[in-house]
Amino acid sequence: MTSVAILGAEGALRSRISEALTQIFDEVIGFTPEAEDVSLSDIEAIVYLAFSDDSDQSNLIGLLELVTEAEISQVIIVSSAMVYGAWPNNSVPLSEDAAVRPNPESAFAVHQADAERTALEWADLDPERRVTILRPTAVASPNASGLIGEALLAAAPIRTRRDDPPQQFVHLDDVATAVATVIQLDDSGVYNVAPDGWLTARDVRDLVGARPIIRLPIPLPGRLDRYVARRVGHQAPTGLLPYTRYPWVIANDRLRSTGWAPRYGNDQVFVAAEAGMPWDSMNAKQRQNVSLGLGATVIMALLYGLGRWLKRSMLRNTN
Repeated sequence: MTSVAILGAEGALRSRISEALTQIFDEVIGFTPEAEDVSLSDIEAIVYLAFSDDSDQSNLIGLLELVTEAEISQVIIVSSAMVYGAWPNNSVPLSEDAAVRPNPESAFAVHQADAERTALEWADLDPERRVTILRPTAVASPNASGLIGEALLAAAPIRTRRDDPPQQFVHLDDVATAVATVIQLDDSGVYNVAPDGWLTARDVRDLVGARPIIRLPIPLPGRLDRYVARRVGHQAPTGLLPYTRYPWVIANDRLRSTGWAPRYGNDQVFVAAEAGMPWDSMNAKQRQNVSLGLGATVIMALLYGLGRWLKRSMLRNTN
């Protein structure tokens, strides 16, 4: 009997990946990082979901020690395309050969990059070990979006005045089939996971429809994080501002060459997942109040900054 194990927090992603793997393996075992007395005997491969705040990588390091003891040679790391970082000079799209340079203000992206490095260092110790890394773009689906996908959907109507980067959203089911595809490959490597193409700023405006696009004249990272947290209704990842300002869309050619194909397009995922976002439950007056409130906050911030600049200028002239 063939078996595979999945380590990660319980949720829709782990559930969908388990369902996809049951088509390949006789048994799929799921466990959380907090699980004790975990046995990996007779396990052929490990799937590790790196979506966590495991800043010191203790969960992954502990898992790799168990994997080494059980003489398991294949590990799949489900990371994030956020490890490429969102930068003004990024290529559009980014291939797997692009440098890993996550934006330092995003703890989530930094942790994913650390997890990848930890796994690759483990693999370098033994030529028989195989590590495959999947880097999905923002993951979303109706009623079951990933943390980043949900947060970026909430932030979709918020833009600074000059920034309109392209956006991508991959369906949860397409991530699950990507895992099922690469686990059957007799090779290591890095694979981006995304639909074909991306959404332009015009596409997003058309899909958002009646919901207002709120323009901020200056970046307000802390306020954006608090806004997103209120919209998604729970603790959301912070440090997302660069990922709403600069491009980080990815190419899927390498994964497609293995036979994998996305079932859903960017527009389908956006419409289906975004339909449940809080903007839809607001009436016109509530939306107007949110827009006016953000606008007033921006004006106050500008006036405060102008006042401090004038004060410093007067002091310099006095001296």
